[in-house]
Amino acid sequence: MSNHIRANAVLIGSTVVICCALYPLALFAVGLVFPSAAGGSLVNEKGESATADARGSRLIAQPFTSDEYFWPRPSAASYNATASSGSNWGANNPKLRDRVSQQLGPIIRYKKGSRSAGTGPDPRTPQQDIEAWFAAVPDRVATWAADATVGPANWVKTDYAAATDTAPEKYGLQGDYVTEWVKAHPEVKEEWQKANPDKTDEPKPEDLVALFFASFAKVYPAKWPGGNQPEGKTEKRIEPVASDAGIHANFFDLWLSDPANKDRVADLEPVPVDMVTASGSGLDPHITLRNALSVYQIDRVAQKRTASPADVERVKQGIAELARAKSFSPLSGLIGELLVNVLELNAELDKQFPLPAGR
Repeated sequence: MSNHIRANAVLIGSTVVICCALYPLALFAVGLVFPSAAGGSLVNEKGESATADARGSRLIAQPFTSDEYFWPRPSAASYNATASSGSNWGANNPKLRDRVSQQLGPIIRYKKGSRSAGTGPDPRTPQQDIEAWFAAVPDRVATWAADATVGPANWVKTDYAAATDTAPEKYGLQGDYVTEWVKAHPEVKEEWQKANPDKTDEPKPEDLVALFFASFAKVYPAKWPGGNQPEGKTEKRIEPVASDAGIHANFFDLWLSDPANKDRVADLEPVPVDMVTASGSGLDPHITLRNALSVYQIDRVAQKRTASPADVERVKQGIAELARAKSFSPLSGLIGELLVNVLELNAELDKQFPLPAGR
């Protein structure tokens, strides 16, 4: 009996010493040998390892959105390290198609020298063709709002703030515009009430959005409710417009799927896959070198970091060489294609290609 008690006491004591003392001490020692990795691989504004004045972590994607920087992959976790996850949206999910359309519509380009772009000094853009296609049917916005499952609701809830314990729910510019429109056009609310006789609650802007766009198309055919900031004013307001980034974002997918645009679609510049797809974690700090050198990244960055239009090609070439120098192959080239860390690349951009004065 005493032998069993002694054996169990030794086992318990050994477990406590190993798990509570030796293992933590071993991790602490490894941390002393690799202090940067143990501290989260933080870097400063110069891209150097740092524990103070850190700009970000080499291991986590940063939400760069300015035109002078390379953009990371989209993130289903909003680049929040505590909410690491993927969206799990399939290729046919309308939410994924809408998100990709919103991203590509305003920036998609034609291949240089293609029939759609033309050979003149000012090449035609897909955005011009999307606007022309949009205007060709006066009530296209009403059809879109009636058929789409995601876009109209997302539009009306832009800048929406959910209610909290101390503040009521609050809509942004678009949501407030719908509310004011319905006040001035009571037939919109009446039509909704006829279609929903069992509902007694006051309809919200997202409930009325399809009827709102139908009413809007009758008053302003071939127009879009775009956000405009009048000169000298600090606040935006909604105005009916024929040209707006909202048209490019919301109607790009429909324009893409129209057989009448087949030839123009064939002339579009290919889009790198990792430019529009999120990683499984939502926090991948790398993009492919192919993505970095695509016209959607390097052309934009070079133009922002060039003082004179005549110098764009030289700066573009220098940035391309920098991106290649910062690239690496995973597992010594055994798998995948060349990658580049977006945070490190952008930090090096600021050192080697600072923004011209006034930008």
